[in-house]
Amino acid sequence: MRIYGALMWSLGKVVPTPEVLRVYIGSFWDQPYACQDNASLFEMEKQDLLRDLKDLPRNSAVRKINELCKRVRLCKVPHSLTHSLTLTHSYSLTHSYSLTHSLRYMHT
Repeated sequence: MRIYGALMWSLGKVVPTPEVLRVYIGSFWDQPYACQDNASLFEMEKQDLLRDLKDLPRNSAVRKINELCKRVRLCKVPHSLTHSLTLTHSYSLTHSYSLTHSLRYMHT
């Protein structure tokens, strides 16, 4: 378990994702295991890997939706600020524009 923890610690520095990475432990070849001590662990990991591979299309769609939601949240604040400033200063901006526009035509 120390080796697994050290591996995860090192991967956390290299791979910039907030999610914890999943590392599959096993021997993925068709030969029988030389040592049967961890055979059940290897088989469980193999089944988890195959299940995760089968769920990739569904997980991809969920990931895309989450990314879209994150982008919408990032756009919400600047939009709200711009809208608030527009409502607050719309009279002064419109008045200033019309006054400048009127003065320009008075000189011609």
